[in-house]
Parts: sequence; C-alpha cells; structure tokens
Amino acid sequence: MTLKLKDKNTMLNSEKMVASIEKQDLHHADKYLKKALNEDPAEVLVELAEYLESIGFLPQAQEIYEKVRFDFPEVNVNLAQIAAEDGNIEEAFLYLDAIPEESEDYLSALIVKADLYQMEGLTDVARDKLLEASQLSDDSLIIFGLAEMEFELGNFEQAIQYYAKLDNRDLLATTGVSTYERIGKSYASLGKFEAAREFLEKAIEIEYNDTIAFELATLLYDQEEYQKANFYFKKIETMSSDFEGYEYNYALSLHAEHRTEEALRMTQQGISKNAFDVQLLLLASQLSYELHDTQSAESYLKQALPLAEDNDEIVLRLSALYLEEERFDDLVALADYEVDSVLARWNIARAYQALDDEEEAFQIYQDLSKDLADNPEFLQDYAYILREFGYRDQARVTAEKYLALVPDDVNMQTFLEDY
Repeated sequence: MTLKLKDKNTMLNSEKMVASIEKQDLHHADKYLKKALNEDPAEVLVELAEYLESIGFLPQAQEIYEKVRFDFPEVNVNLAQIAAEDGNIEEAFLYLDAIPEESEDYLSALIVKADLYQMEGLTDVARDKLLEASQLSDDSLIIFGLAEMEFELGNFEQAIQYYAKLDNRDLLATTGVSTYERIGKSYASLGKFEAAREFLEKAIEIEYNDTIAFELATLLYDQEEYQKANFYFKKIETMSSDFEGYEYNYALSLHAEHRTEEALRMTQQGISKNAFDVQLLLLASQLSYELHDTQSAESYLKQALPLAEDNDEIVLRLSALYLEEERFDDLVALADYEVDSVLARWNIARAYQALDDEEEAFQIYQDLSKDLADNPEFLQDYAYILREFGYRDQARVTAEKYLALVPDDVNMQTFLEDY
C-alpha cells in the first residue's frame, strides 16, 4: 500500500502501521493506528481504512471510518458493509440512510440496501431498490441483479427481458453466470421447452458446465428424448463423475430406453457415493426386481426402510414381494411398522389368511372396507371372509357391489345364488 505523504522524508503513522502488519508485528500496528487517528490527515486515514478493510482488519477499519465519516460521508457505505458482516443489519441501514439522495454515493447505498434486503429475504423490497438504482445508472451488474431477483420471485418473463439486455460472455467472465442458462431455465419454468432447450444448448456450447448439462439432460428426459438426454448424462459421467445427484435421473433415462442393466449400474454408482439416498435405493430395488433378482430387490428395500421419513411405499413393496414369494411370516411381521398404506395392510391380511389366522385377517378386512370399497379384487375376498364369519347379509351386499364392477364373474354369481 502506498500512502500520500506530506513530506517525502517523513513516514506517516499510517505507513508505519502497514509496515508493521506486513512484518506481522500487530502490537506496533495497533500503536501506530492510535497515533494515526490523532495525527494523520483524514484523506490518508480513508486510504488506510480501505486497505485494512481489504485485508480483513474490519474492527480497525471501522474505527477509522467512524472518525472520518462526517468529512467523507461515502464511507457510510463501508461502515454499512462491515456492520452487515457482523450481523448488525439495523445498524447497517442507519449508515446507509445517512447518505442523502443528492450524494454521488447514493447509488452505492441503494445497491448495498438491495443486498441487505435480499439477505433478509425481502426480495420485493430489494428489487424496488435496484429499480431505483437502474434509474441512476445503466450498469450491467444492476440489470443482472434485477434479472436474478425477478428469476427468484418467479417472474420469468420479466427476468428474460433483463437477461436479454446483458452480454453473455462479459457476464460469464465477471460473475460465472450464463445468461443463456438463466433464460433457458426461465423458459422451462414457463413451459416453453423448445426455447428452453435452445438456450441451454447455446450455454453449453460456449462453456461446458456440469449444472447446465444436467439441466439440459433432465429437460430432454422430461420431453421423452431419452437418447439425447443420455448423451448429456454420459458427458457428465465422463467429465465430472463426482457431480452430485445425476445418477438417479440418468438411471431413469436409461431405463426409459430399456437399458435396465445399465440403469441398475448407474443407481449402484450413486449408492456407492451416498448410501443414504432412499430414492436411489428404491429405484435399484425396482430395477433388480425387473432383472429377476428378488434377493437384491429385497436387500435395497431393507436398506431404505430405516432411512425413509415415510416408509409406506417401502413396506408396500416388501409386502408385494413377500406375498408373491409366499413368505407369509415375513409379511405379517411388517404389521409392526403400523403403515397407512391400505394395499400393504391388505397384503398383510392375506398373509394372516394363508397362515390360518382368520380372525386377525377379518379385523383388517373390516378396517379397510371403506378405503377399498371400489376395488373389485378386495370386494371379492371380503365377500368370502364375511360369509365365513357368518355376516351373510353383508356378504351379499359386498358380492353385489363386486358384480356391479365385474358383471361376468360366474363364480360370484353362483355365490349370490346361495342366498
């Protein structure tokens, strides 16, 4: 740091402080700061404060800014940023409010206010501050800020208009953000998928980016263009296999092309990176089942069971698997999970029947009779168990409901004739 000297042969206290910091002599640095505050010119102190702020000596910078703020009101912006850094948002706003509209620093104050409101989650107010700033300057970063806020608020058409005013390459170099990507995502949110695809493809042509490749691949998958989607998913796998979370969507897209073994391999790759991903475990189970590997299908479900917030789907799948394999003891053990899934509970009731525990089965059938009143297969089973327990009138009514849904069932017609 070079400071302005009153005399070439005289070293200012501010300079001595900087030299002490460079030597990591913080004791003398603090000593020279106190002397600088009393002896150095105000304009030199401002330079010193800016330097200290830039290297993270915020309390020292704040002390200097406080001393000179009435002579140099622009430092209120610096004080506001330091206060915000310390979490003192109200104090930050007080500093910014000290800068009048006629000041040439009012624009900076508006931009910092917008940042603070954004931090507080008041995006609408932040946008209003940036709109006011845009009346004072056509700076591209202000336009970019407005675009980002409209995007965050879900005002995608307005966001597109702002993004379109920006030079993509310049913004990419400055912020790392591609306007083409943002416009593509905005069009996708508006349901304009062809336009979205066009802009995402432009973005990735200019500079490959894993996130954009994933967005494009997912968009193509949603549009059932699986081959093209898999091209971009494969690119992620090849160039950035550590990219988080792409395996699930890639597996779905491979499966849609009937490439089940490859889809399973992709889920296994994802699980090796995150063994707690319930979504991947469920998909791996489904794919294993389709490949006739019921043992692995069960294993993946059991891994997912203690991890899931809602285990209804997992218990249902396990119950269907156990019913198919006639593992009735394993199936009734699922009753311990107290699931809400009516289909899983029905499967448990069937297992009790197979184990000749008719009373337990009957209780479950009664509990499910309203929820499954339109399920013909349930009504068929329910009619027979009602008759078995002597509820003949209810059995007849249930059989009639069944025949209303399946009128050609000769066996049930015979069942009714017995009444």
